[in-house]
Amino acid sequence: MKTNFVSETEWILALKEGNLLAFNELFDRYGKRLYYFSKGYLKSPESAEEIVQEVFLKIWDNRIELSACKSIESYLFTITRNGILNTIRKSKSELAYLDYVKNNPGKNVLLEEELNFNELEKAYHEAVEHLSPRRKEIYQLSREHSFSNAEIAIKMNISVKTVENQMTSALSEIRRNLRSLGFSAIIFLELFK
Repeated sequence: MKTNFVSETEWILALKEGNLLAFNELFDRYGKRLYYFSKGYLKSPESAEEIVQEVFLKIWDNRIELSACKSIESYLFTITRNGILNTIRKSKSELAYLDYVKNNPGKNVLLEEELNFNELEKAYHEAVEHLSPRRKEIYQLSREHSFSNAEIAIKMNISVKTVENQMTSALSEIRRNLRSLGFSAIIFLELFK
């Protein structure tokens, strides 16, 4: 498909300015490819559609931060890949938790009737909310927005080592908070590693 924009740089600049024509062309050009790419891994049309919607929502929400020196195609596929991995991880996490409970009835875990996955996930999110504002921002950029440590360092104007230290501390603090609520650290590691 031929775009109305002369170069990719011009296209990205138009996106950054909130140009809906540029956004629609981006969707028209890459939407189906991202859908089939996602469906190939997830084997679910609904999940693939959801991933594509999330990718383009993320592009629109973060359009100001788009970089003209990066390939838009590789950026789109990176976001899509991260979305696929998060979907697979969440699915495996739920199965891992249910499997753990079923196979370890005598262990120090709450029984399936007492605790479902949504309650565990809620406890996890509450533990994230208890992080200090800076640590929480670093953790969320990494886990929820799939930023690399280097990207977080650039965005927050800190060193990569600081990002690594903050992530280690965040994980430790989240584990501690979950343990204090009665959740096994083993389950946490299975679900949110």
